[in-house]
Amino acid sequence: MSDTGKRPSAARIISAILITLYTGACIYMYYRFMGWTEGSVYESDLPAHIKLAVDDGLIYSLISFILIALDKIHLMQLLPVILGAFACLSVLFTSKLITEVTDKKIDPCVAGIMALFLNVFMPCYIRGLSSGRYMGMHTASIWHNSTYLMMKWMGLWTLLIYLKIEKDISKKLTLKSFILFTAVLTLTTAAKPNFFLAVAPVMLVFLIIDLVKKNAPAGRLFLFASSVIPSFLIMILQNKALYDVNAGNNQIIIAPGRAMGVHASNIVAVSFLSIAFPLLILFFHIKDLFKNRYMLFAWMSAGVGFMQYFLFSEEGARDMDANFSWGYAFTIILIFGISLILWMEDVKKFKTFGLLSRIYLTVSGIVLLYHTYCGILFFERIVRGVSYMMWG
Repeated sequence: MSDTGKRPSAARIISAILITLYTGACIYMYYRFMGWTEGSVYESDLPAHIKLAVDDGLIYSLISFILIALDKIHLMQLLPVILGAFACLSVLFTSKLITEVTDKKIDPCVAGIMALFLNVFMPCYIRGLSSGRYMGMHTASIWHNSTYLMMKWMGLWTLLIYLKIEKDISKKLTLKSFILFTAVLTLTTAAKPNFFLAVAPVMLVFLIIDLVKKNAPAGRLFLFASSVIPSFLIMILQNKALYDVNAGNNQIIIAPGRAMGVHASNIVAVSFLSIAFPLLILFFHIKDLFKNRYMLFAWMSAGVGFMQYFLFSEEGARDMDANFSWGYAFTIILIFGISLILWMEDVKKFKTFGLLSRIYLTVSGIVLLYHTYCGILFFERIVRGVSYMMWG
């Protein structure tokens, strides 16, 4: 057998081993999270989420129903396995998105390895600019929040369906794909509304562009746009549960930088370091931004998510919880993903570039390695029980 024939098998084995180990580590971590009461060892939001759903009866997320059901059938010990499955599904759907974006030019097993690292990357940490490796930084790699874990994999699934529909909408929109997209988008919104808030506006922009350019029949575009109606209804119910007058006097306020800056001494520096690699690749490929629809979609979504995080905050019981950060957190995996794909394509053409371009790509690679190092270090520590806050 040739070397070319062996490579997919090696990639398949490596991919399977790494994803299995990652999933197992997550299940162990969530098991330890469930036992947390106080202190900085295995600290997480999980016990609070269980209490809110099971003891207080607060239903504001799809995962609340899972928690209540597990409690009623006395199988709460299955929760770590479910959350571990969520983490694994995030990797698998990231892999499928990579395959879709590259038109299946990347081997699925290689895409699986890429997807795992995309789910582990963390900001380039420099001591003193933020309160820790997580607090004050912006990242898509979040393990301590169960509602985000659920939203993340479902959001990736939603995007996978959306990209396939958006690619073919000029020719067709099948009833099956419409119903599937509407259902998955609604369930994702029910898990956590931040995905919808960050990504749906960009979907609307793309629909308007298709409408203006007459890329598809207007009736078909309006039908597709109607898929968001159930999500709006879900958000009304969530808003009633979270911002009811009896729910801690919570309210949303416009306060630029208030939530974003509470754990960061320099918002600009922290914002750059959190996505240093994607920003470097964006600068190198700025001329391609409006030519590559995947790149444009990812960066527009990140822009919407960032502005929501920067502009909005909350008052009341949820004061300074930075709950508008979750949408931006999700979009970070999108800009990292498209940037990694572009960088790998550039590396293949490395010898054709001039000296400055080669230096730039090398520096970008070094930054990517530091993102990876910070991510592996963070994950290793959180699995060992260090608080996700990682102060200092």
